[in-house]
Amino acid sequence: MPTYVMPEELLAETPSRLVGIPEEDEKTNRIFGCELIALAGIMLRVSQATINTGQILFHRFYYRKSMIDHKVLPVAMTALFLATKVEEEQRGPRDILNVFDRILKRRYLGSSNIDAFNRTSRRYQTWSRDVKKLELVMLKELGYTVYVDHPHRFILFYVKTLVGANRSLTETSQQLAQKAWNYLNDAMRTDVCLRYRPEIIATAAIFLTVRILQINLPTNPPWYRLFGATRLELEEIASIISELYTREKAEYVYVSQTDQKSYIGRLREKGSKLSTETKKDKDEDTRKDSKKKTPSRKERKRSERSRSESSDFSSSSSSYDRRRRRKRRKRSPSYSSASRSRSRTRRDRDRDRDRDRNRGSRHGRGKRGRSPRRDRDRDRDRDKDRGEKDKDKSNQRGREKDKEKESDKKKPRRDKGREHDRDRDRDRDRGRNSGSRKDRR
Repeated sequence: MPTYVMPEELLAETPSRLVGIPEEDEKTNRIFGCELIALAGIMLRVSQATINTGQILFHRFYYRKSMIDHKVLPVAMTALFLATKVEEEQRGPRDILNVFDRILKRRYLGSSNIDAFNRTSRRYQTWSRDVKKLELVMLKELGYTVYVDHPHRFILFYVKTLVGANRSLTETSQQLAQKAWNYLNDAMRTDVCLRYRPEIIATAAIFLTVRILQINLPTNPPWYRLFGATRLELEEIASIISELYTREKAEYVYVSQTDQKSYIGRLREKGSKLSTETKKDKDEDTRKDSKKKTPSRKERKRSERSRSESSDFSSSSSSYDRRRRRKRRKRSPSYSSASRSRSRTRRDRDRDRDRDRNRGSRHGRGKRGRSPRRDRDRDRDRDKDRGEKDKDKSNQRGREKDKEKESDKKKPRRDKGREHDRDRDRDRDRGRNSGSRKDRR
């Protein structure tokens, strides 16, 4: 199919300029709308071809209608929605609206003030209605010709052609292709795609990349003549692309009085208020920090002492534990079995302890280099622990005896008087019965 290029008559005077919008404001709003489409495409996980198609449809529509009649935000949403249909990566209107709402809130309010887009809200209903209406208007104004020829599909072919002619460029071919691809993505923010054919735009991206990377290409004849381009066209496209990097971040420019009351205007005012409040909070925090009392000389000395004492204690205790572990590893098996023997009675335990102390003493220390004082402290602690265990056992026995006594108290007592009366009445009855039997006989 033929490539869609706008005629020079329409390129000179756009509908927005005829209404009174300055050229610079129109260019800024075009860049702003294309940036929204690119971010939304990334969040929707569509291909680069779909994003480029949406940007080209966006530019083509504003060569038919002005920005006063149709605002930038709904046109950007509609262009991306139509591009997903053209490139067969369809996304629903709900996904498009949610993504654009999230992008605007993150742009003006920050990531911490993002809330969900309520489907029952009036703004959601108006946005969905505008997208559905604008889709029909856009198709009518474009004459239902939504075919787009992308310059990206020529880049790899052109780079392979240049590398095949000069084999010394095989190392830089990947870098050349990637950087030229990035320049093409940025070029879609401008109306270059409607002024020149896609082959020339791809050649201009390679021309700009070769200049920056300082790669030598054939000059006699020039390499760009192979792709049907002239030096004047390449320099014009390269200047338009390089101008983007000198501009500040694109922000929407109000083109009418109603724009300040639009959703973007309200978000911008809210974001400015939040930024001023955060600045005030930061200033107050810095003032409070500066007003805090600096510690006096005595307090600093006390803190240093406490730190040094804690560090000394921790280091000494850790080194003591390390020495004990090291000495335990060096124990011989015969001595370790003797030292670990457990006596049943106190007398046997004391005898084993004295025997271990007196064995192989050298300069007041045992065979393993331990001091008797440390052994005495260790045995004392061990005896203390065993005494506490014996106390616990005796206390437990006492508790069990108390429980038995309480259970005996709860048993019913036998009344001896009542039992005596019961036996006496029983004997009396037996006597009466025996007397009556004698009388009968």
